[in-house]
Amino acid sequence: MATDASSAARSFAAGIASEAGLPLAPAVPGQAVTAATAAAAAGSADWRDLAVAIVALFEGCAERGHDGLIRPYLDRYAKPNVWTRGYGRTYGIASDSPAQTVDQCKAELRVGLDAYALKILKLAPILAQRPACLAAVVSWSWNCGVGAFQHSRLRAAINQGHWPEANEFIRKPRTAGGVELRGLARRRDAEAALFAKGL
Repeated sequence: MATDASSAARSFAAGIASEAGLPLAPAVPGQAVTAATAAAAAGSADWRDLAVAIVALFEGCAERGHDGLIRPYLDRYAKPNVWTRGYGRTYGIASDSPAQTVDQCKAELRVGLDAYALKILKLAPILAQRPACLAAVVSWSWNCGVGAFQHSRLRAAINQGHWPEANEFIRKPRTAGGVELRGLARRRDAEAALFAKGL
């Protein structure tokens, strides 16, 4: 089953590039949002594989050395600039953080997205009922930060059940340093497409 979910996630990532869709498991209508359902959503391969696919697609795994290892780099688009490694990990990363293999970066991404999902579910528990929406919001937060989500109109719309508005808010921000970046705009559109699959 996990293999099927991984295959579906890869298909979705490929579909984003070609504007194709992916059928997702529907949300469970009327399911109570409890600590148990939040934990179940956080442990679901469905949301995680979708989040990994979309984050990996847009973050890439940069700064590979001649030895094939991935080293930290200074992300100059971020304000302030931030040291980053692998698939966009910024927390706990410094210029002298150890290099990693691609497989280590993939494992680090999964652990990081799990941690982000738990934080997101505390801020918007209703996402436990909508795995595709959770995956999209985790991707958005991996890029913009959990703090940005906490204070965002996106979170407010989700918690108020205003799903069409939330789907518009997840399309922002599209700029870095005041300039719209094509890759960032594509990412926001991909996140919105994934979010819409969960509605």
